[in-house]
Amino acid sequence: MDITFLVPCKDLAGGLRVAAAYGNALLRRGHHVTVIYPRRRLPLRETARRQVKRWIHREQDHLDRFQGKLLKVRAIREKYMPSADCLIATAWETAEWARDFSDRCGKKFYLVQHYETWSGDQARVDATFQYPFQKIVISNWLKQVMVEKTGQTDIPVIPNGRDFFLSEALGDGIHRPFDIGMLYSPVAFKRTGDGIEAIRRVRETFPRIRTVFFGSEWPKEELFKNAKFYRRPAQDHIRKIYLSTRIWISASLTEGFCLPALEAISLGCAVVATDSLGIRDIIQSGENGLLVEPGKPERLAQKIVRVLGDPALERKLRIAGLQRSEAFSWEKSADQLEAVLGIGD
Repeated sequence: MDITFLVPCKDLAGGLRVAAAYGNALLRRGHHVTVIYPRRRLPLRETARRQVKRWIHREQDHLDRFQGKLLKVRAIREKYMPSADCLIATAWETAEWARDFSDRCGKKFYLVQHYETWSGDQARVDATFQYPFQKIVISNWLKQVMVEKTGQTDIPVIPNGRDFFLSEALGDGIHRPFDIGMLYSPVAFKRTGDGIEAIRRVRETFPRIRTVFFGSEWPKEELFKNAKFYRRPAQDHIRKIYLSTRIWISASLTEGFCLPALEAISLGCAVVATDSLGIRDIIQSGENGLLVEPGKPERLAQKIVRVLGDPALERKLRIAGLQRSEAFSWEKSADQLEAVLGIGD
């Protein structure tokens, strides 16, 4: 089967990682997969600067991991699209672009990965849900959004898979020099500032804690003493960061799924996070992690202090998290996606 994924850009966004993971899984199953993205319109000097920087630092993004045909086009127009059996839009903009494409481009699917009002006008985002595409969502929260916006109740939920696995029994014996870790992001809904404020409050009780961050951009604010920041780390390095960390935190207002939480529990971290809705499919508060109301860093700090001060609780959450992570795999998700696409019918 010929399958096209339409993505909004080439970068380090989690939605692009999902597209690359599905693309590779489908390639392994014998399908022909193309990922298409539009060229960013930047001044020539800026384009050259970025290319040199990527070459010097050997930087890669998520689409660099995709093993199929990666196609950059001037703009998303039907004339640039290959003939296909299936066309999968992966963001609200891509659904807009694909709305009027002919059947030559394939049966249309819409992989909804977030309620993306943070990146577009709500009316335009909501309008894309009315298009006659087969919708697919990555969490039960997003299904609720789709039901409210469209009235459709038969929308399949296909959770994201996991890239990381912990082979050591229960993660015991692994040296974890960092007490707290967090993804650093300038995106507003990630509420990175709330996470930093929570850590600041934790340091009032545990002044010697060590913290680690990674992200696509250097922090705009000064971080803490004993803090370590990694910019655009490679996948094998990200794995090492999680393995070196005891407690992984997230302060997001909303998340379509929250891949970092799944990655963290897959490598034996205890997770303390805000209840960002999509995270509920991964973390059950009090069982395999702790969740608090978003926008209240003081509550987040209280839960982190509780785990830091209770080794038995930390181990309980860590073991339960590892067990929960076993429910997720890209192969299982690819099985479900193939079924929705009609492969094998």
